[in-house]
Amino acid sequence: MMAVRLPWLMEPDWAEGVSETLSWKTDVLISPSGAEQRIARRLSPRRLYEFTVLAGNADARALETQLFHAGGVTWDMPVFPDVAVLATPVTAGSQVIAVPTAGRDFVVGDNLLLKQGLGMLANQAVAQIQSLDAGSVTVTAPLGAWPAGTWVYPLRPAVFTDTPAITRHSDSLMRLQLRFRLAAHNPFAPAMNTALYRGHPVLEQDADWVDDLTAEYQRQLLELDNEVGIPYRTDTAGRAFIMQQHVWSEIGRQTQARLRGQLYYLRGRQRAIWVASQAQDFIPVRTVGNALVVVVAGFSEFGVVPGRRDLRLQLVDGTRVYRRILTATRQSDYELLALDGDVPPADSISQVSLMALCRQNTDDITWEHTTDADGFAQVSTTFRGLRDELE
Repeated sequence: MMAVRLPWLMEPDWAEGVSETLSWKTDVLISPSGAEQRIARRLSPRRLYEFTVLAGNADARALETQLFHAGGVTWDMPVFPDVAVLATPVTAGSQVIAVPTAGRDFVVGDNLLLKQGLGMLANQAVAQIQSLDAGSVTVTAPLGAWPAGTWVYPLRPAVFTDTPAITRHSDSLMRLQLRFRLAAHNPFAPAMNTALYRGHPVLEQDADWVDDLTAEYQRQLLELDNEVGIPYRTDTAGRAFIMQQHVWSEIGRQTQARLRGQLYYLRGRQRAIWVASQAQDFIPVRTVGNALVVVVAGFSEFGVVPGRRDLRLQLVDGTRVYRRILTATRQSDYELLALDGDVPPADSISQVSLMALCRQNTDDITWEHTTDADGFAQVSTTFRGLRDELE
């Protein structure tokens, strides 16, 4: 048995990126009326990393030897998106490594990896972290000399979720598909830092329209069928619940850290947030006091109902105003929406979108890291509407 964790030394094939999945666990109890009770079961999400490795010649032989002997142990896995590069050399005997730590997964008591070059046989060393500050990491033992340009990776304990699949392209070149699950607590400071509307935060960042966004209106339908007569169907909640996709495309470590804080606040499916449809649901014409006159959209025919009565007014200067519709009346080719507060001039409004109080529809959120976190990553989720009057 190996007493010391073995460092994983083979870099991912960044042509396919690195996937990081945060997995919360939420018990969601839904009543026939649509009211929910949501209970978070984990103190922090589980983290899984998935990537491919392309190894050839000596690297392939060394890697396959490690897999045979240590495939079932806990590894020291480099957090590849959190790599830092030495800007100044480390002198022999020093215990201080000058690298930025903000937004990187360096953990006191865990290890880090210093590495020059790529592959299994590159010059490398593992050191235990003693303390951290914003611009440096102090390790527990003196280091050798390391030049500027050395890569510094945080290491976290991790295990394979399943046996790595090997594809041999030739007798000396192989590709591996790997999935690591971190064997450690994964805390991160939750923070929304967004506007509050009726006691809940608002998702202020619009989705990235990198592709078509999907949406649907779900219902809680109960069907009774004795397989003889006509099936009977009833809508137990008596209303629809929006289901819509949201995609973030983030560039830079700071913006990615801010998004991570928001996702940690939401805790998978547990917490609620206001989400705008991002559609032009109404075309503003003019304002009359606290009322907004819009081009007829058929809204007043069905009346003002929970789940479809809150608005986001996007102004041309980027400001956003949130209001609730109190009444809606038809006036010829227009509809008059009486709101619960002041209304900006119609010519200053660029978009009027309906909002719904939502939660995420999944506990598993996947980051697609195209590069390290100083570069580009994409995250996608789906939001499901709630009964805001019961939250």
